[in-house]
Amino acid sequence: MEPQQWSMRKSKLLWLICMVLIITGGASVAVAHYMDSIVSDVTLNDNGYVVQIQTTEKTVKELLDKYEITLGPGDEINPGPEEEIVDGSEIKIHRAFKVTIAADGNIKSVYLTQGTIKDALEKAYIVLGEKDFVNYGLDQQAAPGDHIKVTRVKEEVLVETEKIPYRIVTKENNKLKKGTEKVVQEGKEGEKERKILIAYHDGVEVGREVVEERISKEPEDRVIDKGTYVAPPVSRGSTTRSKNSSQGSTSSKTSSKQTESSKTSSSQTANKSTKTFTATAYTHTGNRTRTGKWPKPGMIAVDPNVIPLGTKVYVEFSGKWSYLTGYYIAEDTGGAIKGYIIDVFMDDKNTVREFGRRKVKVSY
Repeated sequence: MEPQQWSMRKSKLLWLICMVLIITGGASVAVAHYMDSIVSDVTLNDNGYVVQIQTTEKTVKELLDKYEITLGPGDEINPGPEEEIVDGSEIKIHRAFKVTIAADGNIKSVYLTQGTIKDALEKAYIVLGEKDFVNYGLDQQAAPGDHIKVTRVKEEVLVETEKIPYRIVTKENNKLKKGTEKVVQEGKEGEKERKILIAYHDGVEVGREVVEERISKEPEDRVIDKGTYVAPPVSRGSTTRSKNSSQGSTSSKTSSKQTESSKTSSSQTANKSTKTFTATAYTHTGNRTRTGKWPKPGMIAVDPNVIPLGTKVYVEFSGKWSYLTGYYIAEDTGGAIKGYIIDVFMDDKNTVREFGRRKVKVSY
């Protein structure tokens, strides 16, 4: 081939190669521009776990589906699943945690991403009554696994009535013949009214407290005149006078005994009922009594079905414990205090241990 022809062909080949390179370079630039237009840089924050993603998906849902990211009950995502993705988008997922609530015999589950115990109750549509309470503070932050217990409190007032026996009053009447009696006034029983506040937790009685006690009807004494008149004897000398004097002395002694008997009978009528109880002892527990007071000496725990709360009783101890004998107020109850058992409060643990369990007499 002639040198001139070869030079021309070489020039054409170089020109062709240049054209190919120009075309190829242009296509690459076009492809690069196209890719830039469809690929978005996205920041995904899944409950604190942050990753950077380059994606061609157009919506948040498509991105979640591609990477198999699922949302659980109560989970929150921003922007929403149907929102479009743009370059520089930041997707935040707040994962919810489960809280259970027991109320009114039912158990509900709610899911929160954040909030207080009060927020959890509101989400479960649970409304607290004035005296209802829960096992957490309402302003406390809820946490995963919390089990909230709602206790419903109901109070009612029970009115009890108690008969008050009348007294028998005997009066001497020197206008009535000795040995005769006359009813001057018939006795009438009185009536005492006691108001007891009963508290229920979820329908179960947990305590009783006497909130008011009054005499609604005063008793009326039964009044009896007892004759003391003795006709004077006919005087027939010293012997007769001696006999009369002896009779007068005997009459005086008889009258004195009868009066004393009347007083004893009246005293017995006023006495309280006395029963034998089993006594135990307890000391400070860090809790208030059932009536809401801090325990102190002079208080006892009782079965309110036997001795109502607030009752003042007289407890008689024997032996070395007789120094404890005196009046006590029924202020507390206890799971083991059933029937004729009382639990005596003492300040000292060693004394409680030594006291143990023993019999006492209780008047109430």
